[in-house]
Amino acid sequence: MIETFYRTSVKALIKNSEGKILLSKEENGMWELLGGGLDHGETPQTGLVREVQEETGLKVHSIASQPSYYVTFPVVERSYYAANVIFEAKIDSLDFTPSDECIALEYFSSEEILERDDIYQNVKMVAKLMLEN
Repeated sequence: MIETFYRTSVKALIKNSEGKILLSKEENGMWELLGGGLDHGETPQTGLVREVQEETGLKVHSIASQPSYYVTFPVVERSYYAANVIFEAKIDSLDFTPSDECIALEYFSSEEILERDDIYQNVKMVAKLMLEN
């Protein structure tokens, strides 16, 4: 039987006025979209608010009702496949509380994301899709 289970995460696509994407730097030096694993029975919007709060202390004040992107990919270092459901979202400020999941926040253009080696594959997939649209 073919393996059909994915680790599902909700991610925030937060853009500034220039269209750059907000990424979070993890303790390992890699950059990622804000968000994380969806808990059983949780709506994507509720999960995204919770995850951003847990990672950064930031409050999400608006989330799109429908996702903008959906990507699947192998997480080789952890030996599983993941699915990211990406929703456009807005926050009020970048005044965050550092954690092991977020030691810095920075905006990147899609082109910058594709050029760097310290950005996770899922983020690169989203940047490529954004450039294609």
